[in-house]
Amino acid sequence: MLEKLLHYQIKYSKILLFLMLILIGFSAYIATGIKINPDLGALVDKNSQYNTNDRIMSHAFGVNDALLVLVSVDKESIISNANRDMSSDAVLSYVDVLQETLEQSSYFVSFSPTQISDTKELLFFAINLNSPNEIGSFKNVLSELDVLVNEAGAPPGVNVKITGMPVMMDRIAGYLIGDSLNTIFITIFFIIIILYLYSRDIIFTLITVATPVTSLIFLGAMMTILGIHITITLAAVGVLILGLGADYGIHIATHYSAARKEHETHEKALTHTIKDLILPITASFVTTLAGFIALMLGVSPSSQSQGIVLALGIAIIYATSFALFPLLITVFADKVKFNSNAVFDKIMAGLGKLAVYQTLYAKKILWVLGFMTVFMIYSASSVEFSNSNSNWIPTDDDVSNSFSEIKYAFGQSETITYIITATSGDLRDANVKADVDKLVSIVEGLPYVDSVTNPYDGLEKSSHMIYDSVTNTQLGTMFFNRDYTMARIVVHTQNPVQDADGKSVLLAELVRIGDLNPIYNAETSYFGDAVRFDELTDSLQKDAAVTTMAGFALVFLVASFIYASVSIGLLALFPILIAVIWTVGLMSLFSVPFTTLSTGIVSLVLGVGVDFSIHLVDGIRKFLARGHRIGEAIEYTFSTSGRAIILASITTMVGFSALLFAKLLGTQRMGMSLSLSILAVFIVTFTMVPAIMSLLNKNTNKNINKKSKNVKESKKNTLKNNNNNE
Repeated sequence: MLEKLLHYQIKYSKILLFLMLILIGFSAYIATGIKINPDLGALVDKNSQYNTNDRIMSHAFGVNDALLVLVSVDKESIISNANRDMSSDAVLSYVDVLQETLEQSSYFVSFSPTQISDTKELLFFAINLNSPNEIGSFKNVLSELDVLVNEAGAPPGVNVKITGMPVMMDRIAGYLIGDSLNTIFITIFFIIIILYLYSRDIIFTLITVATPVTSLIFLGAMMTILGIHITITLAAVGVLILGLGADYGIHIATHYSAARKEHETHEKALTHTIKDLILPITASFVTTLAGFIALMLGVSPSSQSQGIVLALGIAIIYATSFALFPLLITVFADKVKFNSNAVFDKIMAGLGKLAVYQTLYAKKILWVLGFMTVFMIYSASSVEFSNSNSNWIPTDDDVSNSFSEIKYAFGQSETITYIITATSGDLRDANVKADVDKLVSIVEGLPYVDSVTNPYDGLEKSSHMIYDSVTNTQLGTMFFNRDYTMARIVVHTQNPVQDADGKSVLLAELVRIGDLNPIYNAETSYFGDAVRFDELTDSLQKDAAVTTMAGFALVFLVASFIYASVSIGLLALFPILIAVIWTVGLMSLFSVPFTTLSTGIVSLVLGVGVDFSIHLVDGIRKFLARGHRIGEAIEYTFSTSGRAIILASITTMVGFSALLFAKLLGTQRMGMSLSLSILAVFIVTFTMVPAIMSLLNKNTNKNINKKSKNVKESKKNTLKNNNNNE
């Protein structure tokens, strides 16, 4: 069946390639419609406390966004009459005009009080908005506000800037697009350079690169069709697909080049290559797929979306590799020349001899690896988890700078909101006021709380008076919903302390105080960036545990099933387990923290590492089955599969390193993590697999040596007898 399929691919290669090019072009057009969703709320469950309260705040209070309007001294202005005091009558009059102009926005809800810095150089106020919840719609909101700011016209020497978390999220979307495109092009460039240095043939290089590039186009089209948006955790998916796709293409290409030197015709060489690789590549694909499916078992949408996209991507890579490579290599067979790189050949020969040397000292090698792994476990125990905003936007960005200005002038202001929801009646009740006042008095006593905005503050302790003060008043509109069954209490802090896990200390205290001080006939929940980031941290840590265990189990089961051998399943899995430990240990040594972007690192190590293990184990087993000694089998495997693995390691590592050129710190950290993971997988696999295979085949090796010795003695005796007869 396989030979017939290859025969038809070769026979109708030009027609099939033409149809494939049409499909690629159509897919590229569809892929341009893919959308970017930078909202951090998309990374946690839609029913999480933050997302639930975000919807409640929008519906109940008509507010779902708050931007900061920053009015500051233009220090670069050389105008003689430039304003240098933001508390001057001229500036304050301008602020009144600016607010009147901004009120014309179709998204406007309210303003917060204006604040002026001690130096009188900064002034800011918040503008509360009811923005559309559609992806990409915030650009329209920001564009309208910019037009209104320009209409108001700033006085001489005054800068006006709209900033805030929503603006930062929009800016992140721009960085995501730029980083994705830039790192993809850098990765392709590096892969082409490395493959050309290896093959010394540009046609062969481009054919090999075609598989990952085409796979990326197909994946983009499928994501668009399925409505899967690019989130922050999927920012590096393009580079990941290129790295994994190059791996498959390199295996096929290097085996074909070797087969072409041994076989006279192109068809025989291609058939020999595909038949030889169909099992290990399929085993690698299925086990890699299992590792990515493990991500879908995570608790957060972040992990689940990574699993879906990467599983879809590896399936596309697998199909594209066997569909496209035979067509391209057939059409351009006469133009491809295989010129081996002498330096690379020497490196491979050295690695082959090193692997054979390892078989003589297999136990010592494993002991050394064991001691190093213990050290890596110790190092991994101190790896950090980071959910800092610095992961998402460069520190030299103007939005980031505006946050720094406000922090320096006013302190790092952060708010956490108590949302009080009535369980019966409404909240215009003296008993509710009494409990809220008690709660607020305790919260105000916390050392890192600056102030608390309490809607009941100053009201009489009478339900009737509270009713009159709140119903259809400005106070009621700002802090209560329409039927007064929901109210908000805002806690302000300029010292948002975090614990060792990066979680908010203040939020933990507020939750504790809220649990100990229930509100009459009401329930309490919490809202704010601290809630969102704490939920991200929780999901990050839970996903790391769940997806790791599920990944190991799935890879073991799949590898054992494909090769019908539990020992092969363990042999494919065990080096990857060690490589995962090394990866996390190296991240700690190089001070690379886990971020929301790197939740899938372990599954990625499983996916890439199991490919290396399976190809080495499969190659060694094949040569052993042909009667070779274990040392010969390892040396021959390193000259074939090993050649592809080291080349794939270099291209994949360099490809992931391209992420270091990204502008987002989180993306840079992911690139460093992935590069370290490939390094760990390469070292562990190339040392552990030969050592373990040597020990497992020790008896076989002795039998072969014994037979060889008997044959030699027989020949020696025969020669001796012949000499005596003469």
